[in-house]
Amino acid sequence: MLAIRHLSKPVRGHLMPLLDVAAPTKSADLATEVTYVERNIARTEKDATDFPAIFVDSSELDTAFRLSRGIHPLEAVAQAIRRAGGRPIPVTGLHRDAKHQAVAVAIAGEQPQRTWCLRLDATDVSTATLTLKRIRDLLGVESFEPALTYLLLDLQCLFGQEREAVSKQVLRLLKLLEAATWAGIIVGGYGIPDQISTAVATKEQGYLRRVEQDVFRDAATFQMQTPRWFADYTILPPSVVELDWRLIQKVMTPKALYTLEDLWFVVRGGAFSSHPDGHGQYFSIADEIVALDEYCGPDYSYGDEYIADRSKRKGKAGNPGSWITACVNHHITFTANSHASGGDP
Repeated sequence: MLAIRHLSKPVRGHLMPLLDVAAPTKSADLATEVTYVERNIARTEKDATDFPAIFVDSSELDTAFRLSRGIHPLEAVAQAIRRAGGRPIPVTGLHRDAKHQAVAVAIAGEQPQRTWCLRLDATDVSTATLTLKRIRDLLGVESFEPALTYLLLDLQCLFGQEREAVSKQVLRLLKLLEAATWAGIIVGGYGIPDQISTAVATKEQGYLRRVEQDVFRDAATFQMQTPRWFADYTILPPSVVELDWRLIQKVMTPKALYTLEDLWFVVRGGAFSSHPDGHGQYFSIADEIVALDEYCGPDYSYGDEYIADRSKRKGKAGNPGSWITACVNHHITFTANSHASGGDP
């Protein structure tokens, strides 16, 4: 949300974010789970403005979880988007509990256009014929038309997978879906490993392929009436959890992922607790990014300005939170501009 807060208005116009209500992971937050979730939803209301629409989900939370006065978290985040002047599009799926499904239908019914989104997981994509039947059955039960239904093909982790194999599964499903015209088909996932150490060692640099973008390009070339849109998880896999700094400070290391056209440039430092420069390593990380031929320049985004200032030794070196904000902000800006310039929202 901090990265979104710093997005320019033109960039926002190219985006329809999916905001999935975060579940607490710190022990201190677990004790006050309702307060934690309500606080995050309030932040959403503050920052989620000027987008054409915002997809909302609550897949991370226990199905029995409710906020104050028994409000379902999906309804709460949809209300926050409406109060901010936005248009919420509820997200459900083929395996959601009955209450989530009912709330998603109700949120969709409050719009002038009764639109919703079905989020398909990698197994759904791989079992194309069965998945198409389930989609048709669900639309029939809830009286939704394909033209008012977005389909999100959420492929999740693609790190280490072969582009051709994944694309074949996606294209097989698209061939079955092309008989109808849908509101949009969104192809997404992430090519970053759940543990960055499996790809780039500490005190080293490297490049990672943006394989989810490669798969999307294959899907985008398939001839059908329905538009296809790109999605990803920015520079953070969904497996990342919020840990207690006191427990991990002895092993935690600085890192940055800078998004390029088809790759991420990854820079990692040494452990904060043992490296002589400590957090000052971020200054050197900024130097490496600014030295790239593909560096976008300080005027490109909030994130790029932040990195440029660190390379000039302006302000403090930063911390994991401020660097994640900067790198996510650059990633969203770069990816939105890249796909918009290519004709893809």
